[in-house]
Amino acid sequence: MPHSDRQQVLLIGDDDRQVRSALAAALPLAGVKSAPTWFDGIAELTTERFGVVLAPLEPVQHRAEAAVAALRRAAGNARLVLLTPPALEPMSRGLLGAGCDDYLISPVSPGELQAALAALPPGTQRVAAPAETPPETVAETLLKSLPLAESVVESIASRPHAAVAEAVRKLGDCLSPLMRLELRPPDAPPPQVEDGLVALCQTMRQDAEPLGQLCLVLPRDQDQTAARHMLSRLAALLSRVHEVEQRHRRLQKLAITDDLTGLYNARYFRHFLSRIIDLARARRFPVTLFIFDIDDLKKYNDQYGHAAGDEVLKQTAALMRRCCREHDLVARIGGDEFAVVFWEKEGPRQPRDPKTAGHARVPQTPLDILNRFRRMLASHEFKSLGPHGKGTLTISGGLAVYPYDARTMEELIEAADRELVFRAKKSGKNTIVLVGGEEHPHRPQ
Repeated sequence: MPHSDRQQVLLIGDDDRQVRSALAAALPLAGVKSAPTWFDGIAELTTERFGVVLAPLEPVQHRAEAAVAALRRAAGNARLVLLTPPALEPMSRGLLGAGCDDYLISPVSPGELQAALAALPPGTQRVAAPAETPPETVAETLLKSLPLAESVVESIASRPHAAVAEAVRKLGDCLSPLMRLELRPPDAPPPQVEDGLVALCQTMRQDAEPLGQLCLVLPRDQDQTAARHMLSRLAALLSRVHEVEQRHRRLQKLAITDDLTGLYNARYFRHFLSRIIDLARARRFPVTLFIFDIDDLKKYNDQYGHAAGDEVLKQTAALMRRCCREHDLVARIGGDEFAVVFWEKEGPRQPRDPKTAGHARVPQTPLDILNRFRRMLASHEFKSLGPHGKGTLTISGGLAVYPYDARTMEELIEAADRELVFRAKKSGKNTIVLVGGEEHPHRPQ
C-alpha cells in the first residue's frame, strides 16, 4: 500500500466531487479536507499541516506562476499536485519549475492519483532538482528520442482503421529493451511487472470519455515524474490520432454502404467478390453468387409512390440479411437489384467434381437460405403496399457457382445475371434459376 494512503490531503476546489471520489477509491485511508478556493486553501495551510495538496489550475490560469509560488510557500514540504484540463497541460508543465511537484490531466482516475501521490513518501524533504536537469527536460529528452511524427504518420497511412494500436506498437519498438509501451482497455488493471520495474498508466480521453489506458513499464529507478509527463503528452497526441481513426471509419462506411438499405454497395460487392474468389482458388472451396431483383417494383412505385417502393427495398434487404450467415455478403447493386455472396468459411467439406451438373453443384446451405428467404417474403406484411401487401411481393433470381460455372469474378457475375434476365424473368418471374439446371425454372417452396 502506498505511504500516502495515510497522508492528510488538502483538496482545493472540486465542485463536482469527482476528485474526492477518485481519492476515496485510490487512497481510502487518507484524511481529506476541502477548501473551496485557492485563498481558502492557503489559509488552511497556515493553521494545519498536510502531506499532499491538490489544486485546480484553471481558476488561477491568468496569474498561475504567482499563485503556485504562494501556495508553495504556504504548503511547506507538502507534495503539491496541480489538476489541469488538457488545454492547459503546457502551462502545467512550465509550472514544475515554479513550485509544483506534479500535475494530472483532469478528469483523473484513481490509478493516476495513486501513482502521483505515491511518488514521494510522507516526511520526505523537498529537494530542488539541479537547474540543468529539471524533470521536464528529462521528459522532453525521452519524448524527442521517439520518432513521433514518423510513427504516427506511418500508422495513419498504413493502418488508418487501427492507427492508435499501430502507433503504440511502432513507438514501443523504439524504446529501450527495459521499457514497454502498452495500450489497454479503460477498465483494465495495470500490467503485471517484474521486480525492479514499475507501470505508469495514463487514461486516453475523447470528450471526457475514456478511450483506453496508455501504460509505460520502466525501471523503478528512472524518473517517474518525468515519465508520467511524457506519457500524458503522448496520450493526448494518441487521443487525436483516435479522432482521425474514427473519422476514417465513418468515411469508409459511407464509401462502401448503400444509403437506403444499409447494405454494402456495388463497389464493395465487386471488391469483396474478387477477394473471396482469390481465396477460394487458393483454398479450393466453392463460392455461390445469387443475383435477384424484385418483381414489378415499378408497378408498386407507380401505384403507391416512390416512398412505398423505398420501404419495400429496405424491408427486403433486412429480410435477406436476417436469413444469411454472418460471413455471407449481401449488397444492393442497382435500383431493385441485389447480390448475395455465399462462401464456405471453414473451407470445403469434401471435393466436388467440376463436371457435376444441376443442383448438385450448388452447396446445400445457400439453397436452404434462399428457401427460407422466399418463405419470409411470402409471410411478411409489407404495409406500404396497402391492405393486400402480405404475400404479394415476389423475386426472380439467378444462381451461379465458382468454379463450376465461371473461373473469374466477371464470368461469375455474368453467369448469374444471365440466368436472372434470360431465364427467370422470361419464365414468368417469381423464379430462381440455377446455371445448368432444368429448362423449367426451379421454384423453392
